[in-house]
Formats: sequence, C-alpha cells, structure tokens
Amino acid sequence: MNQERRKAAPARQNRNRASQRRPSSGVGGKLIIMAAVVAAVVFGVAIFFKVNTVEVQGNSIYSAAEIASASGIQKGDNLFTLNKEAAAGSIKASLPYVETVSVIRFLPDRIVIEVKESDATFAVSSDTNTTWLINSVGKALEQIRDSSVTSVQTPADPEPAPDAQPSGDEEAGPDAEQAPVEENVPAQTQTPDTVQPAPAEDTQTELSAQQGMPPRILGVTVTNPRAGSVVTATEPQKLDAALAVIAALDGTGILDHIVSINVEKEFDMVLQYDERYEIRLGGTDDLAYKINYLTVILDRLSDFQAGTIDLTFTDSSEARFYSKE
Repeated sequence: MNQERRKAAPARQNRNRASQRRPSSGVGGKLIIMAAVVAAVVFGVAIFFKVNTVEVQGNSIYSAAEIASASGIQKGDNLFTLNKEAAAGSIKASLPYVETVSVIRFLPDRIVIEVKESDATFAVSSDTNTTWLINSVGKALEQIRDSSVTSVQTPADPEPAPDAQPSGDEEAGPDAEQAPVEENVPAQTQTPDTVQPAPAEDTQTELSAQQGMPPRILGVTVTNPRAGSVVTATEPQKLDAALAVIAALDGTGILDHIVSINVEKEFDMVLQYDERYEIRLGGTDDLAYKINYLTVILDRLSDFQAGTIDLTFTDSSEARFYSKE
C-alpha cells in the first residue's frame, strides 16, 4: 500500500508541473475578447461619431456661419478627436468682438459653439491717423471711418458771472429773451443744494456722431493698434482717466448721451452731452460725487435748455449751469 502511494506521488507532481507550464485557455480567451471590444469601440467612434451639425449660440455681431467657419470645424470631423481649445482660439483670433468661447460636444453628431461678444466702449484715434473702436479691456475691435465719430471743438473756460443775464449769442441784445434756468436743485446725499445760473459764452460745437456709437476719447492716441490686440496709449494716464469716467457713468443712463470725453488736460476733462450740454468735470477726484450731482442737475433741467454744466467746484462748493440760448 505504501509502495503504491510512493509510486503515485511522482506522477501527480509531474502532472502539476505540466499544468503550470501550459497557459490557461480561459485567460487567453478573455484577452482576445477585450481586444476585440476595444477595436470595435475605436472603429465605432471613427465611423459613427462624426460631426453633422454645428450650432452657434450667443452671437449677434457675427453670423453663425462666420463663427462656425472661424472655428475650423468641418462636417464629417470626428466628434471626439477634434481639438476644442484650438477651435476656440481660432475664433477669438479671427473675430475680435468675440470675448469668450465654449465648444461643447453632444452625442451622437452635434457641436455647439457658445460665444459672448463684447461691445465697443469708446473710440480713439491712433498714431497712424486712423480711428478705432476699443472694448472695456482695451482690445482693439475694428477700424472705423472718422466721419462716423464725433469731432468736437472745446470752447474756452467760461467766466462765472452770477449777476449777469444769460446770453445766447454775441448778437443778442439786452432785451433778448432768456432761456429758463432751474434754481434750487434739491439736494441728495452729499450733494450741494443749488445750481447757480451764469452766462454762457458763445460756442460752436460741430457734431457728426451716429446713434449708437460709443463716446470718442479726445486728447490721447493709441500706438499702432491691431484688431484683436490690446492697445497701448501714448499717455496712459489720460486714457485711464477717461476709462474711469466711463466706468463711473456706466449704469446711470448718461453714458448713452456722451458724444466725447476730452482728456487733453486730464485734470480739466470736458464731456459733450448730445448737442445740449458741455460738462466740465475737472479731474477724477470725487468722481462718484460729481456723477451723482450731475444726475440731479440733468433731472432738473428742462428739455429746452442747453449750455455748460460746471462740476469743477473751483470757485465754490456748488455746481454752476451756464445757459445758452
């Protein structure tokens, strides 16, 4: 009995060694199946998931066709292998008004391009005698014709004369009818109580602004602007002062009426409000207070009045309005 067991032991050991040397047919089969599945997936992605539709959302300045073309995405491109970042970068490089871009995949065959377009914040002249529209972050959007923006001749500083009669032009005699002037403008928080009338000098302001155009910044130029690139001003502090005024006016409703902002003297800035008012703002000191005061004055002046609003507070703590016939 023991001898038979001793003879059987080596035989079992040999069979075990043989089984260890032979590869498992089960593991090999699984690997083959996995490879087939991967190949099928890759084949399916390559064959079935192709771009069939490109949709554009959020656009108003550029057409959907312009944005889709700028992306470089073509019908038939693979949905998963196309480079979304490259497509977005191409759109922003080609179309300056586009501020942000998102490229989104939707199975099985759709691409959606979401864009946010920026508005022109101001117009400014360049050192190459061209005029450009610039957005709020200083990016040049496009070159425009000079005739489409405003040309303003800034008059000399008026001399306050509270006791004199408001005059319309040099030919007006002492009996000329006076334009009504609002007095005792109610104060708001931290706002002086009155707007004192004083005569306005005869000034001629030539305006050629188109409706919907942003204000033109006068007294500063930008250097060699290129569409899509951030501009550099010859005198950055003047451009910064103008941008501070625009920011302070944003949301007040006044900015829509501002034709130009003259920063030739950055501490004596002059704003042109439609064809009605010249607003002498002084510097950027107490800017929020001045804009608050300006809002009160504009609310109190009638639609028939025109002239100069002086917010420099050089002679007193009160603003002054110089009526013009």
